[in-house]
Amino acid sequence: MKKWILTLVVIILFGIAGIGIKINSDFDKFSKAFHSEHSLKESSFILISESTSPNLKYRYYEYQFDNGGFGHSRVFWSVVDNNEDKEQDLIKGLIPDGYKIKGWTNNDKLIIEKWEPYYKIEKTELKSGTEINGVIITLTE
Repeated sequence: MKKWILTLVVIILFGIAGIGIKINSDFDKFSKAFHSEHSLKESSFILISESTSPNLKYRYYEYQFDNGGFGHSRVFWSVVDNNEDKEQDLIKGLIPDGYKIKGWTNNDKLIIEKWEPYYKIEKTELKSGTEINGVIITLTE
Protein backbone atom coordinates (compact mmCIF):
# COMPACT_ATOMS: atom_id res chain seq x y z
CA MET A 1 0.00 0.00 0.00
CA LYS A 2 2.83 2.41 0.88
CA LYS A 3 4.49 1.70 -2.48
CA TRP A 4 1.32 2.67 -4.34
CA ILE A 5 0.94 5.91 -2.40
CA LEU A 6 4.61 6.76 -2.94
CA THR A 7 4.33 5.98 -6.67
CA LEU A 8 1.21 8.14 -6.95
CA VAL A 9 2.90 11.04 -5.09
CA VAL A 10 5.96 10.82 -7.41
CA ILE A 11 3.72 10.82 -10.51
CA ILE A 12 1.80 13.84 -9.22
CA LEU A 13 5.04 15.71 -8.43
CA PHE A 14 6.40 15.00 -11.93
CA GLY A 15 3.11 16.23 -13.39
CA ILE A 16 3.27 19.44 -11.36
CA ALA A 17 6.90 19.98 -12.42
CA GLY A 18 5.95 19.41 -16.08
CA ILE A 19 3.08 21.90 -15.85
CA GLY A 20 5.40 24.43 -14.20
CA ILE A 21 7.95 24.07 -17.01
CA LYS A 22 5.21 24.47 -19.63
CA ILE A 23 3.83 27.61 -17.96
CA ASN A 24 7.33 29.08 -17.68
CA SER A 25 8.04 28.48 -21.40
CA ASP A 26 4.70 30.10 -22.31
CA PHE A 27 5.65 33.17 -20.24
CA ASP A 28 8.98 33.31 -22.12
CA LYS A 29 7.13 33.40 -25.44
CA PHE A 30 4.76 36.06 -24.08
CA SER A 31 7.62 38.26 -22.83
CA LYS A 32 9.50 37.92 -26.14
CA ALA A 33 6.46 39.39 -27.88
CA PHE A 34 6.90 42.54 -25.82
CA HIS A 35 10.68 42.67 -26.13
CA SER A 36 10.87 42.50 -29.90
CA GLU A 37 14.11 42.26 -31.77
CA HIS A 38 15.27 45.64 -32.98
CA SER A 39 15.44 44.68 -36.66
CA LEU A 40 13.93 46.04 -39.85
CA LYS A 41 12.66 42.51 -40.58
CA GLU A 42 10.79 42.13 -37.26
CA SER A 43 7.14 41.36 -38.09
CA SER A 44 5.86 43.90 -35.55
CA PHE A 45 8.30 46.66 -36.64
CA ILE A 46 6.60 49.98 -37.55
CA LEU A 47 8.78 52.62 -39.24
CA ILE A 48 7.86 56.18 -38.26
CA SER A 49 10.64 58.01 -40.07
CA GLU A 50 14.15 57.54 -41.41
CA SER A 51 16.86 59.84 -42.65
CA THR A 52 20.27 59.44 -44.29
CA SER A 53 23.27 61.53 -43.24
CA PRO A 54 24.47 64.21 -45.70
CA ASN A 55 27.54 62.08 -46.60
CA LEU A 56 25.23 59.04 -47.13
CA LYS A 57 27.32 56.94 -44.72
CA TYR A 58 24.74 56.59 -41.89
CA ARG A 59 20.98 56.34 -41.53
CA TYR A 60 18.76 56.80 -38.51
CA TYR A 61 15.40 55.19 -37.88
CA GLU A 62 12.53 56.29 -35.67
CA TYR A 63 10.32 53.29 -35.00
CA GLN A 64 8.08 51.37 -32.64
CA PHE A 65 6.54 47.92 -32.40
CA ASP A 66 2.95 46.76 -32.77
CA ASN A 67 2.06 44.87 -29.58
CA GLY A 68 -1.21 43.54 -30.95
CA GLY A 69 -4.22 44.20 -28.73
CA PHE A 70 -2.02 46.14 -26.33
CA GLY A 71 -1.31 48.86 -28.92
CA HIS A 72 2.06 50.21 -29.95
CA SER A 73 5.28 50.21 -27.97
CA ARG A 74 7.20 53.31 -27.05
CA VAL A 75 9.21 55.03 -29.78
CA PHE A 76 12.86 54.08 -30.36
CA TRP A 77 15.62 55.86 -32.27
CA SER A 78 18.65 54.09 -33.71
CA VAL A 79 21.55 55.14 -35.95
CA VAL A 80 23.30 52.53 -38.11
CA ASP A 81 25.48 52.22 -41.21
CA ASN A 82 23.60 53.05 -44.39
CA ASN A 83 23.57 49.82 -46.37
CA GLU A 84 21.03 47.61 -48.07
CA ASP A 85 21.11 44.99 -45.31
CA LYS A 86 17.48 44.70 -44.21
CA GLU A 87 18.57 42.41 -41.37
CA GLN A 88 20.22 45.40 -39.65
CA ASP A 89 20.69 45.06 -35.92
CA LEU A 90 19.24 48.37 -34.75
CA ILE A 91 20.17 47.65 -31.12
CA LYS A 92 23.83 48.55 -31.92
CA GLY A 93 22.93 52.17 -32.53
CA LEU A 94 20.04 52.51 -30.11
CA ILE A 95 19.80 56.00 -28.60
CA PRO A 96 19.58 55.90 -24.77
CA ASP A 97 16.28 56.55 -23.00
CA GLY A 98 15.65 60.23 -22.39
CA TYR A 99 17.05 61.34 -25.77
CA LYS A 100 15.59 61.48 -29.26
CA ILE A 101 17.01 62.19 -32.70
CA LYS A 102 16.04 65.48 -34.31
CA GLY A 103 18.07 65.32 -37.54
CA TRP A 104 21.52 65.86 -39.07
CA THR A 105 23.91 68.80 -39.17
CA ASN A 106 25.53 69.77 -42.47
CA ASN A 107 28.80 68.16 -41.32
CA ASP A 108 27.23 64.72 -40.66
CA LYS A 109 26.71 65.03 -36.90
CA LEU A 110 23.55 63.64 -35.37
CA ILE A 111 21.34 66.21 -33.61
CA ILE A 112 19.94 64.74 -30.39
CA GLU A 113 17.48 66.39 -28.01
CA LYS A 114 16.87 65.55 -24.37
CA TRP A 115 13.28 64.71 -23.44
CA GLU A 116 11.40 63.34 -20.46
CA PRO A 117 9.67 60.04 -21.30
CA TYR A 118 6.48 58.93 -19.58
CA TYR A 119 8.03 55.64 -18.46
CA LYS A 120 10.77 54.89 -15.96
CA ILE A 121 14.25 55.12 -17.48
CA GLU A 122 17.82 54.36 -16.60
CA LYS A 123 19.53 57.74 -16.52
CA THR A 124 22.27 58.12 -19.14
CA GLU A 125 24.13 61.38 -19.62
CA LEU A 126 25.19 62.21 -23.15
CA LYS A 127 27.38 65.16 -24.13
CA SER A 128 28.02 66.82 -27.46
CA GLY A 129 30.91 65.06 -29.12
CA THR A 130 29.94 61.61 -27.82
CA GLU A 131 30.08 58.89 -30.46
CA ILE A 132 27.21 56.44 -30.96
CA ASN A 133 27.85 53.60 -33.42
CA GLY A 134 30.46 55.70 -35.26
CA VAL A 135 28.40 58.90 -35.42
CA ILE A 136 29.31 62.05 -33.45
CA ILE A 137 26.31 63.62 -31.72
CA THR A 138 25.39 67.24 -31.06
CA LEU A 139 23.12 67.78 -28.07
CA THR A 140 20.45 70.50 -28.29
CA GLU A 141 18.03 71.86 -25.72
